[in-house]
Amino acid sequence: MAVSKDQKNLFNEKVRGYRNFSEDVKKEAATLKAVARKNPRLDSYVQVRTAILSLQRSNTLVLMSRLSQEIQSIKNDSYLNEARKEIGARLGELCKLVGEDLDSGLTENSEKLEGISELSYPQRVRLVRGFRQAIENVRQAMGETSKWRWYFPDLQLKLVTLARNLMDYKKYERTRDPNDPDFEPLRDLMDFILEASQNAAQEYRSKYELSTKEVSDLAVIRKIFEMQKRIYTFTGQRDEVARVTTSLDSISEKIESIMAEKSGKKKKSP
Repeated sequence: MAVSKDQKNLFNEKVRGYRNFSEDVKKEAATLKAVARKNPRLDSYVQVRTAILSLQRSNTLVLMSRLSQEIQSIKNDSYLNEARKEIGARLGELCKLVGEDLDSGLTENSEKLEGISELSYPQRVRLVRGFRQAIENVRQAMGETSKWRWYFPDLQLKLVTLARNLMDYKKYERTRDPNDPDFEPLRDLMDFILEASQNAAQEYRSKYELSTKEVSDLAVIRKIFEMQKRIYTFTGQRDEVARVTTSLDSISEKIESIMAEKSGKKKKSP
């Protein structure tokens, strides 16, 4: 159905404020990056502030698409793609700031954490929760049939990596007094890491089974389970160590079986 002139006019009127806000946020982020280039000591602050701005812009772009849907019955894919790119870019930058590995030792990024020491643990928890909500907002707005459906497991993995490397595991171990102001947010962040990693593993399982059939997706699941085992061992949760070890053995056997089958087929081919 064609969009009427009245619908277009109404949409342009309603979306104007959101569009202006989106552009203002974009300009502020660009200004902050220019400041960081001149003064590298501010880079960590700028990265975090820019990430918050990106979350605001991403959520605003989703709202703009919803307005288009409600007024013009058109889902605006360009807004949603901008939101998707915004989230992915900022997650990537933050992972570079605190560490991009899932399989390194839990305390190997201590030096990187020193650069964000002023970012409190409640703020870290709010940051990763904000990203989780922004990812879900874009995913729901795009829908399950979107061509970008299987891009979201990658975003989930980046989020897990960020959360995992925002944690100071030595501080977590030292902070045992419930009256310590960091006690609860440290536990909240740890819960987030484990919950988000489980969701990411499930997303990659769906991606493998419903789309790619690529061993590389199973390898990501294995890496996630290895990280979980490392954390559960660190926190002394023996039952969870046993559970995740079973899952890890199962996915490893599946990968080995697929690789052996592929190797056998290659040997048989002329």
